[in-house]
Amino acid sequence: MKTKVLKDEKIILAPYNVGIHWVLFVINPDAEVIYFLDPLGGEPSDHGSIKTKFENAIQIYRAWCENKISKSKKDKIKWNKIKCPRQRNTIDYGYFIMRFMKEVIMEYPNKIPDNYFSRHRHSTYSKEKLDEVKEEWATHMVEDVINDAKRLQK
Repeated sequence: MKTKVLKDEKIILAPYNVGIHWVLFVINPDAEVIYFLDPLGGEPSDHGSIKTKFENAIQIYRAWCENKISKSKKDKIKWNKIKCPRQRNTIDYGYFIMRFMKEVIMEYPNKIPDNYFSRHRHSTYSKEKLDEVKEEWATHMVEDVINDAKRLQK
């Protein structure tokens, strides 16, 4: 599997609701690469001005880092559409995105494979993989969010 090692660079996980479903952007602002994961197999350009918004964010990051901003540099921001497991229904978007995020964090914290899901060899997630994410989310909500709220009320 071909990978790009991200030495001390940081990646940003940006789940984004495009109005009818969720997609995931994995952004490496230092390398100026944006990875796009869509469980419906869409393109960033399918979602209006989303591409421009994320490229503008990298321009702002460049300015914050005191790098020179070149108009021609904007064209050099690399977009990688990552082939990922496809959703088979119209209700699991968020769970697919949470599963993508979990796999990035757990399996690839310092590198992004060019063919991200090639080793998984599946066209969609099994019910068990999605149920795992649902259970983790529900546990987090009960243990952390609700219990913290109760403690604050005392």
